[in-house]
Amino acid sequence: MIEPLKIKYLYEGLGLNKNETIVVTGAGGKTSFCLELCEELKEQSRIIFTTTTKIFLPKVREKYKIYVGDGFLHKSLTENGAYIAGKEESGQGKLLPFTLEEIDSFKEKGDYLIIEGDGSRMKPLKGWNKEEPVFVERTDKTAGVITIKSLGMKINEENIHRLELFLKVSKAEENENITKQHLVNVINSENGLFKDAKGEKILLINQADGEKEFQDAVELAELLIKESMFSDKILITSLKEKKYY
Repeated sequence: MIEPLKIKYLYEGLGLNKNETIVVTGAGGKTSFCLELCEELKEQSRIIFTTTTKIFLPKVREKYKIYVGDGFLHKSLTENGAYIAGKEESGQGKLLPFTLEEIDSFKEKGDYLIIEGDGSRMKPLKGWNKEEPVFVERTDKTAGVITIKSLGMKINEENIHRLELFLKVSKAEENENITKQHLVNVINSENGLFKDAKGEKILLINQADGEKEFQDAVELAELLIKESMFSDKILITSLKEKKYY
């Protein structure tokens, strides 16, 4: 049995260095993960959070600066803090993306660039179409988020965004309950969680908030490691409890 090593900060576990770009994909806590990174880094650096697809405008904490529109392209970021940027705001309260070239240029503005690379319509699991995830050219790390709380959930439209595509990557049947093997399949499928990933691949097994979820997360990590199916980094996280392994 593996013994997870507890760490204090997410950015340390990610090995996130200044001037790096991380793209976050998957479902089950992507936006919360991005905002927690902002929270950790905003006092001592300039951190930019944006999207290559579209995201709901986050409910943010004090000292977060939100910019909507082309004005951000010409904005000089002279103060430390978290900067959330989008091309425009849709009628549904979502931030729409800048072009990939414009987002790539943000790397010159700040110290860290965090990008949400796909959408899940706030459902705990998803399948991926041909157009997603969307990566900028200068991506250093890809963080794939999957929630351990999805175990036992019914495989149906209510729980899963793009159900038909999810069935293909998970090798599951509709109305089955989610198993660890289904999650392993989603993580490892070439059209799954790390589809088109760039740079270092980091798996986040998220929402391990209680003892049962944590043990399930460890067992999922063991399955991946045992078969040498995931060679990069695995983090087990509880954003709610601020516990990271």
